[in-house]
Amino acid sequence: MKKSCWILLSSVIFLFSCSKDEETVVPDTSAEYAGLEVGKYVVFDVDSITYNDFDSSIDTASYQIKEMVDSKFTDLEGDEAFKLIRYRRDSATQNWLIIDVWTSKITLTNFQKTEENINYVKLIFPVREGKVWDGNSRNNSSTQDYEYTAVDQAEVIGGNTLAEVLTVLQYDSPDKLINPEFFEEKFAKGVGLVYKRSSSLVRADLNPTTPWLGYVVTMTLSTYGG
Repeated sequence: MKKSCWILLSSVIFLFSCSKDEETVVPDTSAEYAGLEVGKYVVFDVDSITYNDFDSSIDTASYQIKEMVDSKFTDLEGDEAFKLIRYRRDSATQNWLIIDVWTSKITLTNFQKTEENINYVKLIFPVREGKVWDGNSRNNSSTQDYEYTAVDQAEVIGGNTLAEVLTVLQYDSPDKLINPEFFEEKFAKGVGLVYKRSSSLVRADLNPTTPWLGYVVTMTLSTYGG
């Protein structure tokens, strides 16, 4: 009886060991949300609203921004990085004009993007809904908690059907009456940034006739390729 039990136990251990050895390791593909590959580009339709509390004026503008992954280089930290060239045109019939050169890179733990010489941690890896991190940890600004509020969601943005989209809430101010602020970005796997909303408004008091000061800028994916 003891011999039979020992044989049975040995068989169970053997089968368990084999199943562990044969476990499939699923690679983390979080970095694909950055869309960093030389030659890739994204074109955005941009809508801008600017509020001036001095004369109560409201100015609107619509134009296009194109971000192109131009080339690779080695940054000052010895890491592989990418040069991003940004273009603007006021209508689809005009030629593109270069407006900025930014940089970006992917590390084992995050995706960083330097905009106007300020480095932001746009994403952290692995991507998980509800994760929170300091988007300003690589610059001198105060702490700003970013959060994944949605991950791997199918969305239609600017008429483009995207199978896997994540949403990063960068800031949503609790003051909705005098100083509402809202910053959010969306990234699609294999594409990169596909949506961005930046809104910062303030007024002197709660009087509904008091004019606003600030801006609302929305960038929506138009086309992509590369």
